[in-house]
Amino acid sequence: MKLKLILPVLSVLSLVSCKEAYNPVIDKRMSAIVVEGLITNLKESYEVKISMATSYDSVISNTYLIGASVSVKDDLGNNYTMHNEPFLRYYYSDTSEFIAVPGRSYTLHIEMPNGDIYESSAQKLLSPADIDSIHGITTAKNYWYNDQLGNITGKMVYGAETFMDISYHSDSIFQFRLDNTLIKCYSFMYMYTPEMKLADVPFPPPKNCAGAVCPYVVYNWKKFNLNTAVNLSTETHNLISRELRNSSVCFFPMDSAFCPIRYIADSCALDLAGNTQCGIIRQPAGPEGKILETRLYALNQESAIYYQELNEQLSYEGKLFDPIAVQLKGNIKCTSNPNKLALGLFEVSACTTKSYWLNFNYVEGYIKYIQLKDLSNLPLFGSGKYRPDFWLVYFN
Repeated sequence: MKLKLILPVLSVLSLVSCKEAYNPVIDKRMSAIVVEGLITNLKESYEVKISMATSYDSVISNTYLIGASVSVKDDLGNNYTMHNEPFLRYYYSDTSEFIAVPGRSYTLHIEMPNGDIYESSAQKLLSPADIDSIHGITTAKNYWYNDQLGNITGKMVYGAETFMDISYHSDSIFQFRLDNTLIKCYSFMYMYTPEMKLADVPFPPPKNCAGAVCPYVVYNWKKFNLNTAVNLSTETHNLISRELRNSSVCFFPMDSAFCPIRYIADSCALDLAGNTQCGIIRQPAGPEGKILETRLYALNQESAIYYQELNEQLSYEGKLFDPIAVQLKGNIKCTSNPNKLALGLFEVSACTTKSYWLNFNYVEGYIKYIQLKDLSNLPLFGSGKYRPDFWLVYFN
């Protein structure tokens, strides 16, 4: 009996004693540029970012490169220049000069200041898919996020899970990816004080008032990226129906701490005796509203493989053998010197955009989606005295 107890203990101790650190040899002399580019069928400015990769153990952020000559060529021989300004960290297109057309193929061309030339493989712009319907439920789910120290943390939270039905027409669509933004709509009741007037605070009351303060409502919105840019659907190779049903869109917590809005600010001034006097000058004027802005990208096979590998690297389950980051070479090559390493992806994907006002039924556990006009070009935040046309009069 004693022997049976001793053997498991010795086995455990032998495993502990066989621990050996492995430090791989890394060639830090090798450098590589990283290219991030996206072209869609939408009438919007396209962006290309070029940076220098850093080693995995470096504490220095990627350095964005400027001064390159960047252009996009199509299969008809047209050449479109990407513009850059010194204070911008990316290259951009002008919508009056270039809008990509489904069915055509596009190639990214980069000439660096040192003479190096990089090109992507030709990418065909497919036809956009249709979002047939959208629905969702409220549920509890383990949610991974970055805490205040930047550490990946898991927490069981109550939130909204969204699904959609998709149909498509192109045989070349290999997969879809989704990029989602939550827009929080909220209103302030401002108390316009004399010191605010002296400080030229915007949105003064529309009419003079005889009182010490003049209350009025200001409508605000703020966008929060839900970090689902690599949320991939299942493969689309179902050429009979060409439909996807109940494809996962995103999950976001209801807890406002994940998308914080500051409601209260104080107005302070010195009175005649030199003492500081403070008063609340803004407070909530109504409950918050929520809008889901979703962008559905139709991927060709090359882009789909890249995002699948990226998704595998970013997947985190808190397990011992979670994947580690490796180089994603993508579709960029150095044509002037094939020995030079280039990373990243020039993506050409058809995009479908939709925006929905969200109404939550907490009792029955479902979400109602009211489609709005497309809000893709809405600024990241804004405010005004007049209620925006996308702002519904009823709240969650």
